[in-house]
Amino acid sequence: MNKLSPALALVLLAAVPSCASNRSETAAQPLIAQEAAALNAPERWAFGPETDGDVAAGWSEIIKDDALLALMDEALAANPNLRASAESVRRSEAFLRQSRSGLLPSLGASAGVSGSSPFEDADLSESYSLGLSASWEADLWGAIRSGILASEYDLVSTEAVYRSSRESLAAAVARAYVVAIDAGNAVALSQATLSAQEETLRIVNVRYELGAADRREQVLAESDIASARDSLEQALAAQRSAVRALEVLLGRYPDGTLPMPDTLPVVTDVVIAGQPADLLRRRPDIISAESSVRSAFASTAIARAGRWPSLSLSGGVSSATDSLGDLVDPAALALSLGIRLAGTLFDGGLTTARIDAAESNGRIALANYGATVLDAYADVEGRLDDVQTLRNRAGYVETAAENARETLRLAEIQYREGAIDLLDVLTFRQRSFQADRTLLSLRRAQIESRITLYLALGGAI
Repeated sequence: MNKLSPALALVLLAAVPSCASNRSETAAQPLIAQEAAALNAPERWAFGPETDGDVAAGWSEIIKDDALLALMDEALAANPNLRASAESVRRSEAFLRQSRSGLLPSLGASAGVSGSSPFEDADLSESYSLGLSASWEADLWGAIRSGILASEYDLVSTEAVYRSSRESLAAAVARAYVVAIDAGNAVALSQATLSAQEETLRIVNVRYELGAADRREQVLAESDIASARDSLEQALAAQRSAVRALEVLLGRYPDGTLPMPDTLPVVTDVVIAGQPADLLRRRPDIISAESSVRSAFASTAIARAGRWPSLSLSGGVSSATDSLGDLVDPAALALSLGIRLAGTLFDGGLTTARIDAAESNGRIALANYGATVLDAYADVEGRLDDVQTLRNRAGYVETAAENARETLRLAEIQYREGAIDLLDVLTFRQRSFQADRTLLSLRRAQIESRITLYLALGGAI
């Protein structure tokens, strides 16, 4: 019978863990692809634009406002929640280094000196010792390599979560910026309405002195002024609250004093959403979910490796003498070598239960991946629908606001001429105010929808 050469044995020994760890990859890949394919995603978005092309690579391609982009950068540098997410990445990197250390041998060293003397003897006898040791566990069944693979995918998942946190924070800053500006515009609109109400009261007072108006109209005008002042106070409070929310995102003290511009930021009108399949490589949550599947399958390989025995090698060199100078004398050195094969004969089904639990975790991760992809598709379709709906509404809302303002102008003329009652004027003014407020809200919503859509598409990559 031919004997297996030591060199060939080492080659086969090294190949075993590589094959074992690759099996988890081979098993995970087709299942991930099947899970995504089962959703039957079309080649184009149902509510997508006609413009084809790649999704914008960065926020600066979507937002054309240097002040806002600077605030987004400030938040990314200072937000405490984002710093915590970054530390999670560093922790995963440390876990990966910890896993990789299992492939390498461990080395140890020791040195010592001791002295002893009989009670009746004053002389002290000394002894010296020195030792070096090494140990290594052979990764016969790929458990260590599978652990490394699981740690690598955990790191990918954590990095994806961190990128998601960055993109979500950038989008939150942009939305908060828009909301704060819109709140300022609402204050300006409330102030304009209050000024108009005060002018109406002045006219009513003049008409009252001339006998053309009664006390009822005076009281009605004064009541509307009080309501307008109340609305202004509410608008001012909402503005301060919006600014404070932005300051918190920036990592600043929320005192509500951050200066804000009067005009909303400019965002690109061109909507390029790519294809549904692009989400699988763009969305951080999908990348994280996929990595979780791969990590779970690698963990299953670890559990299966627990069925087989482990092989460890150890060795050492030691010396113990009564003289310090003799410690490195070859005659005093002792060499030790050892090999240990250990396995479980009976564990009451513990290993099998661990395998079953690991396989179940893999199926759970796979189902979660499918749900994440489906939610991502729904998110983008919804955001695309919002963009188109707001675009369709824009013309109607602008026309309604223009007509309401013109109706109010004509009503004010008719009132001064005595053709209509004050109540009619106040009704038309309230209608005009609501129409203008709806128009402001629509413009804010249009910008927010573009920001939210870009985030749904995966943000910057």
